[in-house]
Amino acid sequence: MSEGLKKLKKDLRRDVYQCSLKCFNCMYINPHYLISQDFYMNCPAGKLYGFDSYFSGGRMEIARGIIDGTIKLPDEKSKELLKVIYACTTCGSCENVCFYNREIKTVEVFETIRQILVEQEIGPMPEQVKFLNSINQNHNPYQEKHEDREKWIESDEELKNIISEMPEQPEVIYYVGCTSSYRTINIAKATAKILKKLNVLFKIIFGEEWCCGSPAARVGDVKLALRLAKHNIEEIEKTGAKKVIFSCAGCYRAFKKDYNKWGLEYNFEVQHVSEYIANLIEKGKIKLKTVNKKITYHDPCHLGRHLDVYDEPRIVINAIPGIQFIEMARNRFNAWCCGSGGGVKAAFKDLANFAAAERIKEAKNTTNAVCLVSTCPFCYLNLKENAERENSELEIMDLMEIILEGGIEINE
Repeated sequence: MSEGLKKLKKDLRRDVYQCSLKCFNCMYINPHYLISQDFYMNCPAGKLYGFDSYFSGGRMEIARGIIDGTIKLPDEKSKELLKVIYACTTCGSCENVCFYNREIKTVEVFETIRQILVEQEIGPMPEQVKFLNSINQNHNPYQEKHEDREKWIESDEELKNIISEMPEQPEVIYYVGCTSSYRTINIAKATAKILKKLNVLFKIIFGEEWCCGSPAARVGDVKLALRLAKHNIEEIEKTGAKKVIFSCAGCYRAFKKDYNKWGLEYNFEVQHVSEYIANLIEKGKIKLKTVNKKITYHDPCHLGRHLDVYDEPRIVINAIPGIQFIEMARNRFNAWCCGSGGGVKAAFKDLANFAAAERIKEAKNTTNAVCLVSTCPFCYLNLKENAERENSELEIMDLMEIILEGGIEINE
C-alpha cells in the first residue's frame, strides 16, 4: 500500500466520512457574510464546470470510493478521475465554510489523493509533468536556466549596488522564489529596495535558492517537494541568518506549513514581508508616505486561508496616507481564489482564466477601485494577465510596489 493510500485510509478517514451528508453548503460563502447576490459562490471549478463532482462534496465522494475500494486505481476511468481531482486550486474555501466547525480537512484529502495518483504513476496531468521535470532539472517550474535566477538584477543599477553591499553574515534572508525571479521581477525588485530602505541586513542566496517545493506538493509529488525543502533549509542555515522573509505567499506557506507537516525542522524564523512591515508600523518605527489611489485588496489563498494572515496586509494598506481602501464583496476567508494555484494554471487554463476574470469583475463592480493589490506574485501574474485579456482598466499591483511608490520614513 502506498504512503498516500495509508494516509487517506488511516489519518484522513474521519474527515472523509464526516462529509457524508452531501449538504454541499461548501458551494457558497457563509450566508452571514453575503453582501452581493452576484458574488456568493466560493468554488471556481464548481461554478465553471457545474457538475457536483467538481465541488468539494463530489471529490469527497471520490475519496470514499478509494477508501471503500469501489474505485479501483488504475482503471479505464482514471483519465476522467484525473481531471476532476486536478481541476481544483486547493484554495481551501470549502474547508473554511464547512458547517462542521471547519474540522474537515478537505484540502489535505484532495492533495493526498493526488499523492496516491503520483505514487501509482497515474498523475499528475501531462502539463504538470512538464513543470515537475523542469523543477528536477532546473530547480524552477518555468523551464528557465537555473543560472538565470539572478538575471532580474541586471538592468537596475540601484539593485546592483544593493546586491553588491549584501553582508556575508546576514541577519535576514530574502527568499525571492521562482515566480518573482523569472516572471514578476517587479515584485522582487520592489521588495529588495524596500528591505534596503528599512536598513535590513539581508542577503539573497540566488544559486543556492531552489524552488520551495510548493508546486510539486500541490500536484502530489511529495518526494520531490521534500528533496527541495531539505536543500533550502540546509542552504539557509549555512548563512547563519535568524529570519527568512518572503514576498511570495506560496513559498511562505511551504516553509511555514508544509515543511512542518513533513516533520522538517529549521533554526530560523519565517515571515511574510507584509507581516514584517506591519510589525514595524505598529511599533512606530516607520511611517509610510502618501499614495493617492482608490484600491481594493485580494487575499491570496496561501497567505489567508492557509496561514490566517489577513490583518497585516490591511494594517500596511491603512497606514498609507491618501489610500482609499474598499473591500470586495468576498474578502478575508471568503475571498474568491485567483485561479492559478494547485497546478491549475498549467493544466486548466480555462479555469485559471475564468477565476481571475470573475475576481476582476468583482473588484470593479463591488468597489469601483482603480487598483487591485495583492501579496502573492502568482496571484498578481494571473490577475494581471487576465485584466489585460479582458481589456480592463483595473491596475494590478503588489503591496510592495504601492509602498515603494510612496516611500518610507524611518523614525529614529
